[in-house]
Parts: sequence; C-alpha cells; structure tokens
Amino acid sequence: MDHAGHRKRLMQKLAGGALVEHEVLEALLFNAVPRKNTNDLAHKLLAEFGSVTAVLGAPMNALAKVDGVGESVASYLRCVGTFCERYYAEYKERFPDTYDEKEFSRFVRREYTYLEYEVLDCYLVEKSGRILGRKRISRGDRDSANIPPDTLTEILATRGMVGIVLVHNHPCADSKPSDADEDLTKQVQMICSFHNLLFCDHIICGCDGTYSYYMEGKMASISRDCSIRKCLRTVITAIDNR
Repeated sequence: MDHAGHRKRLMQKLAGGALVEHEVLEALLFNAVPRKNTNDLAHKLLAEFGSVTAVLGAPMNALAKVDGVGESVASYLRCVGTFCERYYAEYKERFPDTYDEKEFSRFVRREYTYLEYEVLDCYLVEKSGRILGRKRISRGDRDSANIPPDTLTEILATRGMVGIVLVHNHPCADSKPSDADEDLTKQVQMICSFHNLLFCDHIICGCDGTYSYYMEGKMASISRDCSIRKCLRTVITAIDNR
C-alpha cells in the first residue's frame, strides 16, 4: 500500500472537513505512528472504546492494552485527550451558560474590549435560554461585519437552536453602529424571519463600551419591518404565480 499517498489524500480530506470518525482518529495517529498504516489501529481503538471522544478520554493503561498501541501511542493519545479536556473547560467558561440581555452585554464588554482585531461572532441560543455555542464567522478582515448568506443559513440549521445573538467589535472606534452595521442587522433579521428563528440581539463593542440593538429598542422595529417585507414578498409571489 502507498502509505505516503494515502496520508496525503487523507490530509486533503481533512482540509476539506470531510473525514468520517475512524479517519479522524487515523489522521491523528499519524503523529504517533509516522511510518506505518494507522487505519487498522484506528478501527481497533474505536472497536474497544466506541468513539473518538471515548478514546481520548481513556486512561493510559487501558489504551496500552489495545493491540498495536503500546506505551508511546497511549501517552500521545492521553496527552491529546488532556489538551481537549482543558480546552473545552476553558472554552465553556468564556461565555455565560444562559442568555440574559443585561448580563450578556456585560460579558461582551469584558470579552471584546481589548481585542486588537475585528471579529464577528454568532452565539446560538436554545429554547431554555441556554447558549449552545459560539461560531466565529470572521476575524481580522476589513469586511468582517459581513456575513455570506450561505454561511448564516448553515449556522441557522444547527439542531436545537431557536435564536442567535450577533456580536462584533470596533477595535479603534466607538460602539455606535455604522451604516454597514445597520445593513447587516437588517439582513440577518430577514434571514432569521424566513427560518422562523429569533434574532435576540446584535451587540457592538467599541472603545466606549457596548451598543445593544435590543437594549436600545431597535430589534423590535427591525423585526416589524422585516415581517412587513416578508408578507409583501409572499403576496407578490402569490400574485406572480396566478
């Protein structure tokens, strides 16, 4: 078997985000087993522990018992697992467990005030108000306050979410919305309305603090305008189809 060619093809799939579970583990093992086929070993580990998450969470002595693993590979997998555990714990602490308008604005001020580059983040909210996660849409780009419609539609398809909170920052300016920010807010509201999802807030963090569309009472008016446009579009479509 052409191991070098196989690894190259797997890395190409990795770059495209197209790996299935056993391939993820197989690619991870490349670093621990540099000159051998890791496909069989990945399958053995998954058969023993059931999932990649379980493999990375397994103790070293249990990992070392799997045929072909040994102490070196076991220590590598435990190291990766420890890194993931600590990263996940830190990541979970970076935003509140549940969405509350005032508390979330305070969080945004703490989290984004000292960033030296512009970011655009989307926080996913479920029905109970729990924050499911954060999707970073862009980082450091001049046009980072723009969202390709396909990107937003993909985010809105996340299972379990009922709403979003949009956050971005102005590293060298105040928090007052620009014309581009206004257009972005209306664009996102329109897309959310067609997906029957709640656009909870758009918060901008600047040198002077934060600007919340919700706290300023602007989310309601933007939502009404988008609802009217949606109704008009439905009526026009119905007329055109006659």
